[in-house]
Amino acid sequence: SALARQVVPRQRYGYDLIVSVGCARYLENKQRGEIQAELSRQRGIALSTGSLSALCDRFLTYLEALHLARVPQLRAALGEGYPLHIDATCEHGKGGLFVCMDGWRGWVLVAGRIPSEHEDHLRPLVEKTTRLFGDPIAIVRDMGQGGAKAVAPLREKAVPDLICHYHFLAAVGKKLFEQPYGLLRKLLKSSKVRTDLRALLRDLRGYSTTSPQEGRFGKGVVREELLALILWILEGDGTKDLLYPFALVHLEFFQRCRQALQRAQCWVQGARTPPERRAIDHLTTIVRRFDQDHRFTTAVTRLEGGWQAFCELREVLQLSNAELPRADVRAHQKELAPLEARRLREIEAALRVYRAELVERIASSQRAGSPSTSPSTVIVNYLDRYRERLFGHPTRRDEEGKIVAIVERTNNVPEHFFGHEKQHLRRRLGRANLGRDLENQPAQAALAANLRHPDYVRVLCGSLNYLPTAFAELDEEALE
Repeated sequence: SALARQVVPRQRYGYDLIVSVGCARYLENKQRGEIQAELSRQRGIALSTGSLSALCDRFLTYLEALHLARVPQLRAALGEGYPLHIDATCEHGKGGLFVCMDGWRGWVLVAGRIPSEHEDHLRPLVEKTTRLFGDPIAIVRDMGQGGAKAVAPLREKAVPDLICHYHFLAAVGKKLFEQPYGLLRKLLKSSKVRTDLRALLRDLRGYSTTSPQEGRFGKGVVREELLALILWILEGDGTKDLLYPFALVHLEFFQRCRQALQRAQCWVQGARTPPERRAIDHLTTIVRRFDQDHRFTTAVTRLEGGWQAFCELREVLQLSNAELPRADVRAHQKELAPLEARRLREIEAALRVYRAELVERIASSQRAGSPSTSPSTVIVNYLDRYRERLFGHPTRRDEEGKIVAIVERTNNVPEHFFGHEKQHLRRRLGRANLGRDLENQPAQAALAANLRHPDYVRVLCGSLNYLPTAFAELDEEALE
């Protein structure tokens, strides 16, 4: 019996080795070759990469079994309830991973592989979560139809079904920009303006800023300011672009091209050398291609009108860059729960006022004979359809009645989780493209991320040092 607590019966690998390999793989994100070398150097153990993979799978199997065995304790640790955040991810359209998470603690409660985000694949996992951990105090999700149908039974039980504010705003933006932005992207591609600007930049890099050089635009010198101007047109200010539709990179590029000649007057002042004059003349020829097709004006006018309306709505919702899914979490200051609850009430009141303003604008436009498909109409339609799911976030209070926690208004809990796990997977595999790897990775790997939460580990086994003992006890109990 003492030996059985150290080594799996009829196996050659001990529980401590299973835990050591599993933690190195899923917590330290080491590659198999690194684990091999470390085991050989520190413990004198020689394992093939295939054996390491088998030990990793065994680790995940034990971890899932232990997670299920500790459901009563985990459920008790959830206290007065938990907000259920659900989301799925995939890579390049290949098989996805669906997780149900506790939004307050960041624990993965249930994870499963899914072929698509259809209701038939999502509902069993949601039902498993509620069967194990009880009904949540609220649901936070994106606007997918599969997720909406999967949580319908909870909605019928009066559990608040909340839409992520980021996904709501993104859906409005995509509706506003879809047609004109697609047209602008197509026109820019056919105009080859970007291609010719890159070629111009390459040619100018062959010139010196001090000694005359012979090049495409004749012999002479070219100041760095002219190269900086072309680079600014192509890249902007160099900051990382937000995700569409929170940044319209093609529209911004078009606007920079419109400002290029005016900027040239400021950036390249004084007497210009012959190569500089010819290069600026060539730049003028390139950017004036936009004047040859009236469709540019049509698309840009619609986009600028839609962008103004989109920014108005975003300002009313007070959704900052730090609250977007791929933002740096270090830039987001965690709001105190009472202040966040008050802020949500203020946003809800401001949104009612804003909707009334939009309705008045629509009426004025109709009286003036303007088309009914204005940005205001699109926003009002979305507000009328989803407004009930945007607010009503439950809170948790202490014995004195003070708010100590509030359900988040975005679905960033699983969004950040997926982002970090993909980074870890790239580190483990040494590849950037995760399409096939994400599809093949067991869903239980998502549960391994819980081991980074000390409060979860305390409930599961006390500490990671006792994880081998907890695995051994599972075999003693013959847990299926």
